[in-house]
Amino acid sequence: MKSYSTVVDNSGVASFAGHLRVWMELAKARLSLLVTFSSAFGFALASGGRVDWISIFALIAGGFFISASAGTINQILERDVDVLMQRTQKRPLPSGQISVSYAVNVSIVYLILGIVLLWWFTNGLATILALVSFILYSFVYTPLKKVGPIAVLVGAFPGAMPPLLGWVAATGSITHEALIIFGIQFIWQFPH
Repeated sequence: MKSYSTVVDNSGVASFAGHLRVWMELAKARLSLLVTFSSAFGFALASGGRVDWISIFALIAGGFFISASAGTINQILERDVDVLMQRTQKRPLPSGQISVSYAVNVSIVYLILGIVLLWWFTNGLATILALVSFILYSFVYTPLKKVGPIAVLVGAFPGAMPPLLGWVAATGSITHEALIIFGIQFIWQFPH
């Protein structure tokens, strides 16, 4: 098994552009951006028109990195299935572009960046909620997808967390309004 990335240019030197492309693919960048959008939405609703731009930027960046870490873990755990499906077989792990250890290291960096940004610029409760969502998605939902439909129920919790996380990042507390937003997002995922 490769211990070093095979993302190289013609001279055999690892290219920054190649690594960046792999990092974005591991991050599931489009999905992670959607997660951050719904977090920012929750933050804006809770702010009542008085947006703390530093906190919202930290929420967006920190949320992106934690979501990116979860997306990377998802790809590590599903690499054996991804290689079998045409839609996913060109991802960095099943295609052999990188090693599992490389992906684990990327995931750790993403997770640390996300935790630091949320902890430093928002609040501890928002950081804890983000970590709970990360754990549920990465280590409960992802393995349960191979078991059966129960995964949909479990996955609805981290799927509904972003607007709640945004609300908590803005206010520091879980209010009735935040729970209503969470409930709407939670229920929406089943028909979706």
